[in-house]
Amino acid sequence: MSPLISELRFGSAPHYSHAKMAILAGSIIAALLATVVLRSHNRHYRRLAKLEARDDNGDGIPEVYQQD
Repeated sequence: MSPLISELRFGSAPHYSHAKMAILAGSIIAALLATVVLRSHNRHYRRLAKLEARDDNGDGIPEVYQQD
């Protein structure tokens, strides 16, 4: 997608190759940042699921839903 954008916008400009590389680098950085954010969210929700599934006394009701 980035080569198409750079060609449409900067096709005849003298800095076409620089624009193409800058757009490609921005796309890669955005993808890496999204990967980091999504992995941290997955880790958080995995921890919550483990907490909600914990049943110490074996009565079939998770401890998080029981009141003392």
